[in-house]
Amino acid sequence: MPQYAVIGTHPANGCPMNSKGARESALRAYDSIEKEGGKKRVKLVLNIHLDPAHKAFMLFEAPTAESVRDCLMECGFAGFLDMDFHLVTPISELLKSTSDLPTIYP
Repeated sequence: MPQYAVIGTHPANGCPMNSKGARESALRAYDSIEKEGGKKRVKLVLNIHLDPAHKAFMLFEAPTAESVRDCLMECGFAGFLDMDFHLVTPISELLKSTSDLPTIYP
């Protein structure tokens, strides 16, 4: 199953530790991710905080990038996180595919 990484950030004044509204939004979002994700076959594999920054890292398995995006939006993560969204390739697969690519540096 394809994997997708999301790095979420927010300012200090939008942090769930510091803002009542952000905290309520975060609790709702995290409470609903398993149920909503199940509807779209989106599985949250890893969910960690990147201390001490206002950043989080989430790793998903899902059939499409759109299913992860839609799940995050429907759960309400956009209400308290700016999200960088990345498709994930295992390094072993990347190394296999790069052997056929032309190089531009000596």
